[in-house]
Amino acid sequence: MKIPLLLLVPLLMSIAGCSVIGQQKKESKTSTAQDIRSIQALNQDFVTTGTNLGANDFGVPKVGGSRGRDTSPAQAYAALSKVQGTMISEQDKLDVTVFKVPELSATDLTVETNGAISLPLLGSVVVRGLSITQAEQKIAGLLSRSYMQDPKVTVTRKEQAFKRVTVEGAVRTPGVFPITGRMTFLQAIALAQGITDLANDKGVIVFRNGRQYGVNLDLIRNGKAPDPILQNDDRIVVLKSDNKVLEQKVIDYLPALLSPFSLLR
Repeated sequence: MKIPLLLLVPLLMSIAGCSVIGQQKKESKTSTAQDIRSIQALNQDFVTTGTNLGANDFGVPKVGGSRGRDTSPAQAYAALSKVQGTMISEQDKLDVTVFKVPELSATDLTVETNGAISLPLLGSVVVRGLSITQAEQKIAGLLSRSYMQDPKVTVTRKEQAFKRVTVEGAVRTPGVFPITGRMTFLQAIALAQGITDLANDKGVIVFRNGRQYGVNLDLIRNGKAPDPILQNDDRIVVLKSDNKVLEQKVIDYLPALLSPFSLLR
């Protein structure tokens, strides 16, 4: 049995090498330009679940405009940071007052995980991602359809929930981290103590409002793509590299295969 075991080592190394080559071919199909477009799409995505509003509806400029009116990432980031302070978030506490109709008013409403609050007659109304003014307009519009003419609605935020980002997967310290001020993608990775040796720095996914975006960490670190600013409840998942996992398994098995006891079996 000595010879087959010795032959098994180069065979495993050969399999690992073939896997690396195959993976490199797959990765080459995804161009740098496509990776950059995905990161830019994440930067531009200020839309929240339950609304039909985009960046311009909040007054946030678009990065890379047309006809010489380009907006720098710094300007867009500053505008977004200002907007995020006015957006209604999950776990915020609100009072809704309908002028002269206390029966339709409500206090101490908590924005639930689905982004909605519960109102008399109207039931569940999604307000997460809206500004205070937009929430007032939405509730007034719903009331005017069936119950009132020209209702006057006031929404007051009594308590604002803290903003957070979740980082998980192949990072050294997965967890939920608070967003204080402006936080970027690289800053969140740093809070998680960086990626592990098995991480795929070209295979990171950001989940936002039911959508997912592929992020090439290597492009951001090298300055070839913008460092996306994060929003409340973003979730970053760093995937493992299949190549690195296989290589690690081969390395882990080598001592056992080369030990004198296994060779004598």
